[in-house]
Amino acid sequence: MYCYALRAHGLLVSRGLTLQAATARIASRRHYQSSRTQKQVIIDSPRLEDIGSDPGDKPRPFAIERIGGRECHISWAEKGVTKEWRDLPGVSDNQGKIQASSTTGSLGGRLSSWIRQMFLPTNYPQSVHRSYMPFHILQFFETVFGTVVSVLCNQALLTSVGVSAEGSIFGAVAVQWIIKDGAGEVAKLFFIRKYAPYFDSHPKSFDLFGECIVALGSGLQIATLLVTPTPGNFLLCAAGGNVFKLVGYAVWFTTHIKFVRYFSQQGNVGDVAAKDESQTSIAQLAGYAAGIGLLTFSHSPAYLYSLFFLLTPAHLTTTVFMMRVATFESLTVPRLSLLARGYAAERDDAIVPFKELEKMGQTGLFGEFYKMKRDEVVSLAPRVADVIGAETNSESMRWELCTNVFRNDKYLLYPQTSVSKPILVFYHPDATTDDFICSVVNAARLRHLLSDPSQPTFRSCLTGSHVWTQSHFPSFKAALEEKGWRTDEIGFADHGHRVLWGPETERKT
Repeated sequence: MYCYALRAHGLLVSRGLTLQAATARIASRRHYQSSRTQKQVIIDSPRLEDIGSDPGDKPRPFAIERIGGRECHISWAEKGVTKEWRDLPGVSDNQGKIQASSTTGSLGGRLSSWIRQMFLPTNYPQSVHRSYMPFHILQFFETVFGTVVSVLCNQALLTSVGVSAEGSIFGAVAVQWIIKDGAGEVAKLFFIRKYAPYFDSHPKSFDLFGECIVALGSGLQIATLLVTPTPGNFLLCAAGGNVFKLVGYAVWFTTHIKFVRYFSQQGNVGDVAAKDESQTSIAQLAGYAAGIGLLTFSHSPAYLYSLFFLLTPAHLTTTVFMMRVATFESLTVPRLSLLARGYAAERDDAIVPFKELEKMGQTGLFGEFYKMKRDEVVSLAPRVADVIGAETNSESMRWELCTNVFRNDKYLLYPQTSVSKPILVFYHPDATTDDFICSVVNAARLRHLLSDPSQPTFRSCLTGSHVWTQSHFPSFKAALEEKGWRTDEIGFADHGHRVLWGPETERKT
């Protein structure tokens, strides 16, 4: 099996060297070398799988991962890795570096991390303007006051048309209406917490998903006409439908913010957004008029569902065409990977414009997915403990070699044992968009070299790709801009995982 993998991928073995001979040579050299010499031999070994570690090394933190305002200190263990959580209050020392507190794995720290992931943007406060917090605190109270007034208005309107406000509080129609909306708001909170990062990486796909669940929620709410008219049945259908609709509306709102920014070519975001609201108002007025006109014919459930099943396919088909005509020159990870692979192979026609890339049909739906699993070059910003620790002996030395090569960069490449698997990319807390793009180019070049049988060692591939990327990245970025691609962002699902490595893991906290 391993021999086949070596032949298939050219994993750094000279053409006449068999697996048994390579293993025997490495084993014999290991047996007679000192600890330091042993590590050097292993690093220069012909295969990624041969990179091991000295079992006598004392476990120590090799990476510090920052997640949701906390730090996870990760150390090698006899079997896998160990994790130690510490709170990160964000206090800076006299050199401007954030210092972690000595509190470890506290309940308060876990609660604080959960709250940050639920309510604050990824990498807060570094990722937002300094006025973000006071603005949104005031916005919270503004929304509370407005919602209270809305509740009073709903009750007044329902009372004015003859709906009784008397009886138990949970039986009142106004309160049932509020519970219906409240259930949707709670569901929206948890949905956004889990899927918010994907609104940047897959905005078109989520826009279509949002419209689908809005249609599902509408169908469930129409079902209120089919069930026995009791408060419980009303809440089941109305609140259940509203859960889907509010989640769909939230998806629509957040993805369209991104679309409005793309449409604004002269910094006129406010004007474009305002005109979008005007167009929406006209469309809604036309929809109200058409809906009232159709209701003059019948109110029966069969009639309503007939209209629903006619209009919903038209609605979703229109959404699909909307996403297809929105030809934004945005760099999604699949698109960037495809362009970087061609450039890393030093093809003359590697960088092509958006329309030409779309005609090639080498990416998936809306350019936000890989067409084939083997096309996945990189896995960006994964959790360290989720992807490292299964094979401690081989991984510890591979990690040490990678951190030595990328010690002065804001990203770190960590190849897996098979060339066919995506290269893992970890990011420093100070990483920028240029670092994101550069890391994908470096990974594409590294994968190209690892597939080349003429490359003698893993070390030569790693250092060679790094040196090549440093010299070629400026021209790669210039070529992207010349072809009309946006280089101010890269659309990937950023969950906020940031890592410290090398000398930074040995600092005193």
